[in-house]
Amino acid sequence: MMNYKHFALSFIVLLVFFTGGNYFVWKCWTEDLLSDRQYQGGDLARMGYIDTSKHNRKSIDDLPRRHVEFANYAGGKVDIVTIGDSFSNGGAGGKNRYYQDYIATLHGMEVLNIPPYKDLDPVRTVSIMLNSGVLDSMHPGYVMVSMHEWGYMPALASPVDFSTSLDRDSIKRLRPMEYNAPHPVVNFINNGNVKFLLNKLLYKFADHTFVSRVYKRKLSQPLFSTPDDSSLLFLRPKITSDDKALLALNSNLNILADRLAEKGIKLVFMPCVDKLTLYSDFLVSNPYPVSTFFEGLAKLPKRYRFIDTRAILLQELRKGEKDVFYADDTHWSWKASETIFHTQRFN
Repeated sequence: MMNYKHFALSFIVLLVFFTGGNYFVWKCWTEDLLSDRQYQGGDLARMGYIDTSKHNRKSIDDLPRRHVEFANYAGGKVDIVTIGDSFSNGGAGGKNRYYQDYIATLHGMEVLNIPPYKDLDPVRTVSIMLNSGVLDSMHPGYVMVSMHEWGYMPALASPVDFSTSLDRDSIKRLRPMEYNAPHPVVNFINNGNVKFLLNKLLYKFADHTFVSRVYKRKLSQPLFSTPDDSSLLFLRPKITSDDKALLALNSNLNILADRLAEKGIKLVFMPCVDKLTLYSDFLVSNPYPVSTFFEGLAKLPKRYRFIDTRAILLQELRKGEKDVFYADDTHWSWKASETIFHTQRFN
């Protein structure tokens, strides 16, 4: 009987410590990181369990002119059609998360955003919509293709069948990529509490931990407004581009530009600079591969407009501007969107 009582008491004590410990870590740190109950945050802080880099924000749209999403398009002429990945679809959240709203506001344009479709990259999507007559009724002056620096690279550098078309019903059945999905509900007892404590220790000795894909490295100056304002969080890039791939990408874009020009439409290509690419000059030391995507593409002959986001945003960092990218995210902030489209001109 005494052994049973001792076992029961030990179990109760352990249960209290286990429950209390989880509740303490949850309330002090991980609830804010994992639940987004008060403020949104980026995936890098969440995946790396790095509380000092979370950039608290709420999705607020306060610009006087807004773009239209394709799902809400009621017909009629638009000035510019945009299509791209999460950068084009409000992936970062926060203030004025759609760069299209800065185009609409700063240039007084009607902007329509078409989401990319599953299994189709933006170039193929634009080509199909051009061949299927979807763009004819919109009469846009511009089509802007945008993507993360490494996004869609294998697809965009591969041969494209520019003759492919779909009927309107088939286009309607295409499923758009999903962005900004709500995060799952997490209870206060979860393995993230242990991962938080473990990462808190391991990041003191290395850029990367075995329980997270997020890298963390010191910057030479504070470039964020979070408590840890001098650390860069990023995903290690898989650099897949080379001179041959850039030539193929540029050729595909030139062909698409020519086909659009037949309809009086100008093509704009805006690759969104990778976070590590942009901030690499400001790392205390950089042991990681350096991207030459923008330098390589800038040298090639183009029949489309090229927006060099790296060159534009690098000037802001050299001025000491904070939060060009969100500290806790792979996406840039509203500051980047505003800066980029202040530099552009549309006829």
